[in-house]
Amino acid sequence: MSLPRRVTAAAARALRRRGRALRRTWAALADRNARPAVLYLLALAAAGASFVMFLLGDGGTPDGVEFGLLMGSFGMVLYMSLQQAGTASRRGR
Repeated sequence: MSLPRRVTAAAARALRRRGRALRRTWAALADRNARPAVLYLLALAAAGASFVMFLLGDGGTPDGVEFGLLMGSFGMVLYMSLQQAGTASRRGR
C-alpha cells in the first residue's frame, strides 16, 4: 500500500474512533442519572484549578480568574444541591 493510502486510512480510522468517543461522551452527558456526578466532577475540577493557580501564583490575593473558578464551582454545587433537593422522594407521604 502506498504512503498516501496508508495516511488516508489512518486518518479515517482516527476519525471513526473520535466519532465513537464523542457519541459516548455525549450519551454520558445527556443521561439524567449521570448528570449530577458529571457536574460535581466539573465543580471539583474548577475548584482544583483555582487552588493550583493560587499555589503557582505570587501568593497574594486571588486574581479574577481564580475567583471566577471558585464562584463557578460554588454555583454548580449550589445548583445541583437545589435541583436534587427538589426531586428527592418524600418519606411518610
